[in-house]
Amino acid sequence: VLFIMLLPSLFFPLSFLLLGLLRAEAGSSQQGPVKKQCDQRLLIRMKTKCVPCSLNLDAQCPAGYTKITNGTGTPDCRYYLETKTHTLSFLGCRHRCVKEFEQPECCQGHWGPDCMACPGGAASPCNGRGRCSQGMAGNGTCTSTMAFQAPSLLSKAIPFLPAVCGCVHGVCNSGIAGDGSCTCLSGYKGPRCDQPIAECEALQCPAHSRCAASGEDGKQLECTCLPGFHGDGIQCEPINPCSSKVCDPNADCIFLGPNQHKCTCGEGYTGDGEICLPIDPCQAAHGGCPAQSSTCIYDGPGKSHCECKEHYTNFVPGKGCSMIDSCETNNTCHKKAKCSTVAPGQIMCTCQEGSIGNGFVCHGNIVERLQELNAQVGGQWQGKLTSSLLLMENTYEWQLSTLGPFTVLVPTNKGLKGTNVKDLLKNKQKAQYFIKLHIIAGQVSTSSLNNANVIYTLTGKPGEMSKGEKDNQLRIRIQGGRGKGKILQGDIIASNGILHIIDKAMDSVGPTFESSKEKTIMSLLQANGRCSQFTSLIEKTGLGVDLQQDNQAYTVFVPSNKALNNMKAEVLDYLLSAESNDITLVSTNLHLFQLEVASLVSIEHIRTMAKQLIHFNRTSTGQILVSGEKVEETDIVAKNGRIYILEGVLIPPTIVPILPHWCEETSQFTKVRELQRICVSNSFKEGIPRYIIECPTFQRMGCARACNITEPKCCKGFFGPNCRPCPGGFSKPCSGNGQCMDGLDGNGTCVCSEAFQGLSCQFCSDPGKFGPQCDKECPCINGKCDNRADSDGSCLPGSCRAGYTGKLCEQQIAPCEPSLQLCHAHAECQLSDGTVSCVCKPGYEGDGFSCTKADPCAVLNPGGCNINAECVQTGPEEHRCVCQAGWTGDGRDCSAINPCLLPSTARCHQNASCIYIGPGQNDCKCKDGFQGNGIECTPINSCLEQNGKLFRFISHLASCEHTIEFICHFKPAIPFGESTCQAVLQINSVLSTSSNLTVLVPSLQAIENMEEDEKAFWMSKSNIPTLLKYHVLTGAYSFADFQNLSSSDMLPTSLQSKFLHLSKENGNLTLEGAHFVASDIASTNGVIHIINKVLTPLRSAVLPRLLARLEQMPDYSLFRGYIIQYNLANEIEAANAYTIFAPSNDAIENYLKDKKSATLDEGQIRYHVVLDEKLLKNDLHNGMHRETMLGFSYQVGFFLHNSQLYINDAPISYANVATDRGIIHGLGKVLEIQKNRCDINNTVIIVRVKKYCILTENHMRQYTIQIGCKPKCAKTIISRECCAGFFGTQCQPCPGKAGSACFGNGVCLDGINGTGTCQCQEGFEGTACESCSPGRYGRGCDQVCTCVHGKCSSGIDGDGSCECDVGWRGVTCDTGDCFLLSNGTAYCKCAAGFEGNGTFCTAIDACGSNNGGCSSKAECRRTSPGSRACVCSAGHTGDGIVCLEINPCLVNNGGCDRNAECTQTGPNQAVCNCLKGYSGDGKTCTYISLCSQVSIHLRRQFQVSL
Repeated sequence: VLFIMLLPSLFFPLSFLLLGLLRAEAGSSQQGPVKKQCDQRLLIRMKTKCVPCSLNLDAQCPAGYTKITNGTGTPDCRYYLETKTHTLSFLGCRHRCVKEFEQPECCQGHWGPDCMACPGGAASPCNGRGRCSQGMAGNGTCTSTMAFQAPSLLSKAIPFLPAVCGCVHGVCNSGIAGDGSCTCLSGYKGPRCDQPIAECEALQCPAHSRCAASGEDGKQLECTCLPGFHGDGIQCEPINPCSSKVCDPNADCIFLGPNQHKCTCGEGYTGDGEICLPIDPCQAAHGGCPAQSSTCIYDGPGKSHCECKEHYTNFVPGKGCSMIDSCETNNTCHKKAKCSTVAPGQIMCTCQEGSIGNGFVCHGNIVERLQELNAQVGGQWQGKLTSSLLLMENTYEWQLSTLGPFTVLVPTNKGLKGTNVKDLLKNKQKAQYFIKLHIIAGQVSTSSLNNANVIYTLTGKPGEMSKGEKDNQLRIRIQGGRGKGKILQGDIIASNGILHIIDKAMDSVGPTFESSKEKTIMSLLQANGRCSQFTSLIEKTGLGVDLQQDNQAYTVFVPSNKALNNMKAEVLDYLLSAESNDITLVSTNLHLFQLEVASLVSIEHIRTMAKQLIHFNRTSTGQILVSGEKVEETDIVAKNGRIYILEGVLIPPTIVPILPHWCEETSQFTKVRELQRICVSNSFKEGIPRYIIECPTFQRMGCARACNITEPKCCKGFFGPNCRPCPGGFSKPCSGNGQCMDGLDGNGTCVCSEAFQGLSCQFCSDPGKFGPQCDKECPCINGKCDNRADSDGSCLPGSCRAGYTGKLCEQQIAPCEPSLQLCHAHAECQLSDGTVSCVCKPGYEGDGFSCTKADPCAVLNPGGCNINAECVQTGPEEHRCVCQAGWTGDGRDCSAINPCLLPSTARCHQNASCIYIGPGQNDCKCKDGFQGNGIECTPINSCLEQNGKLFRFISHLASCEHTIEFICHFKPAIPFGESTCQAVLQINSVLSTSSNLTVLVPSLQAIENMEEDEKAFWMSKSNIPTLLKYHVLTGAYSFADFQNLSSSDMLPTSLQSKFLHLSKENGNLTLEGAHFVASDIASTNGVIHIINKVLTPLRSAVLPRLLARLEQMPDYSLFRGYIIQYNLANEIEAANAYTIFAPSNDAIENYLKDKKSATLDEGQIRYHVVLDEKLLKNDLHNGMHRETMLGFSYQVGFFLHNSQLYINDAPISYANVATDRGIIHGLGKVLEIQKNRCDINNTVIIVRVKKYCILTENHMRQYTIQIGCKPKCAKTIISRECCAGFFGTQCQPCPGKAGSACFGNGVCLDGINGTGTCQCQEGFEGTACESCSPGRYGRGCDQVCTCVHGKCSSGIDGDGSCECDVGWRGVTCDTGDCFLLSNGTAYCKCAAGFEGNGTFCTAIDACGSNNGGCSSKAECRRTSPGSRACVCSAGHTGDGIVCLEINPCLVNNGGCDRNAECTQTGPNQAVCNCLKGYSGDGKTCTYISLCSQVSIHLRRQFQVSL
């Protein structure tokens, strides 16, 4: 028992010794001044903001930085200007700056912001027996080594201490100052107290003493006091250490028993009691003062207060001080700039949208600058630029205000003296041309003009540069003109360009290719011989018909004859030959929109009719380039668009090479009899080449014994019936890394060599290799290698691991020190060779001082995607590659789709041939004997081939017996013309199936007498059916019948609710003012009358087209603008029907404001359009989904909530607005694209077995033969798949938060067949893995609670601390003693589950606030004090923390028919809707026959017409 009582004393001497040594070291450290702060000197580099080079001359580096570039800086950046309609990109300049920076660091052995010495002194922190928490962020705490924590380890850890004490029955003199001697207990003796003494019993030593040997010989026994007591052995009193000064003066000594005490530092001090140091609150967390805005002031031990820093005011505890808004007191910004306080006492001036400058000076656009210069009081140009300003404001203001960049030569009023401005303005086209002679594309400064001999204006006309002999000033003269304009003042900055004021206007030199708004593009090209060769190509492809029409605007880039002649002779010969019919070349030069030259300067690229991108650029002298080809002449205006003349030919990569791909072989055939059987003409399969057999004809035999047979073959590197180039290019098939299945019978598949893979063998099979032989190790260290054979082995964009950046992901980055405040919030620091660089974090781009969200798709090689793929950004540093329309693949590897190989044969009619013209593009051409547009082909009727007058047709009625419907085919007789004939086909159901009709046919002269506006309106394709129905009467009326009717009779027409008024005046019979020219022309189902006037109903009888209807809806004008901007109207109206959900102007503006975006992109607009269905509001059933223009993977759903119909989450506010082909519904909110489906589209080409057919024909001494038809089929399989993180047939989101299924703590069973269940990682549990398993805590749920008798603070946000049960205390609630204060006084504390002051405790209601942390769809139920259980409400399932609505659709399709979609509409609620093409109530759905659909449709149309 005595041994156990003395055991604590074994440890106290050790602590005393340690503290004694600490004092000694502390004393020695005060002998001389010691350097506390050892700052690290670093070099910081930065770049200034990118601005116009002309504004960068006086740009300064931030305070403390030194500029290391001269002049205007380095032209290595671009800056952007936001206008109302465009985002313009300009080349800019910036300066490089450096700064020597001393990174504050404490010297070794010092800690805290003031670099205080560690306990024990800086020379030997913690006396060399522990580790000091040093450095600026340290707190000076000593962590002892193991040897000084447990006496049992002394001898092992510290070699200079004696061995472990060997006392058996005694107390060892241990510790640092101990000698290891033993003080034996009563009855024992010896050095190790292991020898018992028998005589001790006789002494009967009193309490607190013991029997011990004494004397020199050690044989005499006596009573001596026990350790911790003093006296003579008979009287032993406990030793009280507190009676001597054993504690620090600033500590309290507490007597704990004989020779035992405890030193406790007083308030405001810290330490072990023997050494107490004053507490400086400012050294720890800045004393609770937010460091950014306030300073901690030391007031004494344990005391401090906070004071606001300079430029801050109004200190609030816990929050800090508020920065003083310097803009209110010292706003020196320009009037067109916004002032922002960015740092204490510092303001930042930002020019408003549309202006540029440093904020202290802002420049507006070109027109605004001209207005300022002309109106500046006392300015050099006050009132001297009025004429130029008048011209530009009235002819080119919009372009000069919103587009660019431009360089404008501004003549003074005197310089325009010979020009009558008012007369010029009367002809806007001519005035615009004059202005464009004074505009150069790009920003051309005077220094650039000095170095140029020729510049180019927006007209394409060149200008010559020269210098005056006397004054050496720059002069400009338009080539072909006489006058020279001298630059009076140059380099006047505008936001979208530069102004040069000149003393003389440019001579108005006329264009070499005249514009004409009265002629179409085709007419202008045919009338001008400069482009005759390309014009013939247009005519040959059939596109000339489109360019002759004026119902669509085009922009045409036409290569001149000279450009074509500069091509290789064999290429040009082939293009102009009858063999070449490649429409792709021509359509690459056509754009379905009218582009004015100023727009070409402002946009980077457009997509042509061939779905090819052409890029716009310009030279340093202003010459415009179209995909690298120079523009000779610009803006040739035609009735239906604009023409640009090029010096080169735009050749798309899809048709390279433009050479004959055939390598035919000629041989002789000698078997005459066989020839007689096999020679044939016009009996070959469409698209398959014929064998050509040439031989002389004999009277009986038919062929000579020897005939020349030309066998068609593809050249090497070409394949298929049309001899298309192999993947990778004809010159290097399969990228030179494999074998192409070429030839007529080949399918173009690449069989790659062992080390390669991909559609064109362009990738290395080993993901870690690259190079031409795929034998080089990829240097990409911490990312994903670009393993293309032609790459440099760098990392794919956005693939670097966290903490790395650079081309090879080799640069390590780390969070910046707090003192480096110059780096952007989204930047980290990189230290290399003593230089600190700010590097933007992954997902951001910039110079480190300014970081913006990076778009991996905005670089030259976007995201590593294929050249025929689009890069789609899906998040910060995340993207995916999607093959463009017309291509298929994974995005990195895309191959062209040939629609002619698809099962649907690209929608061509069965009696039409499919002609492949490019990726995903084809043309349909009716076969011989049929007519139509290829989509619809009908047999040619010989009765309709006649070209005589109507009366000739009547004479053939007996033999042909055709009904009224065929009259339209007689062009000379029926004046509606060919377009009318096509339109009549739309009402064939009425004219052919109905009897007793009367048709009123206007004469040719009647058509010619129509006003141009009326003719253009009613002869349009969409309005002709209405006009025709107005000329068809229900009932057969002869001329005599009309005479017998009264003037009050109204005759019903086939146009619903429309009647014709009959009039009789002076014996003349008229119908709506029309006289009869010829009457009573009989047909099998009615009567025909020729009249001298075209009868036109009110225009209100015709439903308007899409854009016209939207124009009548002013609240939806923004949506209409987007339809026009993205050129979607034609694509929408090409469908048989459509439904548009148009968000209102307010909805769009609110959306853009919330998203902080400037515009809606094309995909968002397409998401608002459903094609091929005209859905009225009543057709939008609850739970129904429909595919949008973005494809099947992007659907919208219709839901009914509280009698309000919603599209996704947008309410319908305006319904059922009809157009000629569709319906428009107004929305009160913009639909956000819901991408939850990731369907897989695979096209499989199947080559069937050869089938042989032998046919012969002799025609004009030529024999033709076809041998070996080899059909090719393509099957497109669309696998319905959900994106990652979505599950079920309707791809619902997995539990968790958006973008983080199962909160990132588990794996969701996603996919189309998934259940959405979360399989949690170890340590997590819950419906969405949102909670830690019982007994675990921390963000990773990887810490185990250690509470023995208490409640642990568990969970993701828990810290593992314990709330003890009644009767327990301690860190882990494992001690049963009372809670004691430092003075030994007991106190009370409420147990776990209770709250109060300890004297009075009440049970904690765990459901009292925030529903106890349960889901809002759950009930919180109290179980025990401080505990609760969460139970999900009816219709929901989950753990109560997360409750999900039960989706009945996940089981047996919710009871819906297999041809119906089941849609969840609420908790355990769903509706069934039959799929498109089926009808029923959703529980039972039946297939709708197409024939019955057509029949019903025709009957309805007929009923409507009558």
